[in-house]
Amino acid sequence: MKKLVLPIVLPVALMAVSFSAQAGIKDKKAMKTATTMMESAITKVKTSCGNAKLEGKIDWSNWDTYKYEDMSLNRSKDAVLTNAGTLLEDVIGEMATLCKDADFKAELAKITTINVSGKKDQKSMYIGFKLDGTTLNMDLNADTIGSWKNKDLLKKVWD
Repeated sequence: MKKLVLPIVLPVALMAVSFSAQAGIKDKKAMKTATTMMESAITKVKTSCGNAKLEGKIDWSNWDTYKYEDMSLNRSKDAVLTNAGTLLEDVIGEMATLCKDADFKAELAKITTINVSGKKDQKSMYIGFKLDGTTLNMDLNADTIGSWKNKDLLKKVWD
């Protein structure tokens, strides 16, 4: 029985190892920087929109599958991961700005979680937004370059 279980359990356990555990020091520091930037922007949203329980989570797994040599600006993986923080700071900061409008504020105040992931399609240029109850899901474009269009895409969530 033990001989049968080990070949099945071991590979499954190894596949469950998180991306951050596999990342190098530069990547881990970049992910920490991006997370800190996101948390700073979330603090502003909490103040502006009145949702004290708002939290953010980043799933880094897709960034491990990208072909960085195909990305714009010829940046390293750690630079792209750091830029994810800048992009999140801008987009989540835009949420705080939207809360100046009473109608948007009422809707944004209902959000309790922002889940962030990277888009599977590396060529996609814009952030994807989807509201699921009180969770706002955001799929960042792989190369984490911002666009004026992201603000409009965010607003469309409530159209």
